[in-house]
Amino acid sequence: MNPRGAALRRHAGWLVCTLAAGCASLPAATDGVNYSGRFALAVTGVDRHETVSGRFALNVARPEVTLDLSTPLGTTVARVQSGPSGARLTVPSASGLRTAQGPDPDALSLQVLGWTLPVSGLGDWIEGRPAAGRPYRLEPGADGSEQLEQDGWTIHLEPRGADGRIRRLDMSRPQQGDAPAVQLRVVLDPQAAP
Repeated sequence: MNPRGAALRRHAGWLVCTLAAGCASLPAATDGVNYSGRFALAVTGVDRHETVSGRFALNVARPEVTLDLSTPLGTTVARVQSGPSGARLTVPSASGLRTAQGPDPDALSLQVLGWTLPVSGLGDWIEGRPAAGRPYRLEPGADGSEQLEQDGWTIHLEPRGADGRIRRLDMSRPQQGDAPAVQLRVVLDPQAAP
């Protein structure tokens, strides 16, 4: 196995262990629009297959976005923040909290966690629309669902409920170079809709 593959395995394994142990808590972001719910993530690459599930909280206070991933019990284990000054990812470590910074939240998640999180588009996709200013393709489904392609992701948007809100997104991103394939399902809490 190449050194990059070994590093990715350590990061993914670390996250799985951290999700199970619940090592850190960060204060919740409160300004803007808040979404919460459950997530299930599968990461697949050469000689690897990991799955992680838990809770998420997404705060969109344009132009700032904060995504928290937590254990099923609510302990935050990763926070990705993005804004005009760049991105910051905070994770627990043996000596407390470790923070990494970079210009792009999606690339930073790949660097630190070993797989890409769609932080830059998620706030728009949850609302059933493409992120502004970036190329996309949107196709309606026969059952009222929609399929959106943007930023290398394919997003299946479930039909909207009676309240006009989307409750579930199934997102996938194929393996690209050293970045493994990612399958991500997000199910929003009913009370999370703004």
